[in-house]
Amino acid sequence: MTRDPRAAAMTEAELMEYVRSAVKDLGLLAYHAHDGRRSWGPGFPDLVIVGRGGCIWRECKTEAGSLSPEQRQWGDTLKRAGQNWRIWRPRDRLDGSIGRELANVAAIQTELFSA
Repeated sequence: MTRDPRAAAMTEAELMEYVRSAVKDLGLLAYHAHDGRRSWGPGFPDLVIVGRGGCIWRECKTEAGSLSPEQRQWGDTLKRAGQNWRIWRPRDRLDGSIGRELANVAAIQTELFSA
């Protein structure tokens, strides 16, 4: 876990807002599962993001947040199926990882998102 106080203080809502804005700015398509606990498939990833460079599945968590058993099952199953699934945390925003991944999905130069 990171020791950066900015990451520790960032809420999941703040992280999601950053991603929403970046997705919009890059012209990507995205679906946000607002509350998977009330849908047919509990644990469904928070985000499915698609662009010219591919499709990614992301679960957003705070620095201290943990996956539910259903979220872990979705992630494991997606990875076994060859899909690009992972967890995004505030440290991934701060070090530029999220921006670089989104740039790859958009098929643009990732140098724009260097930390």
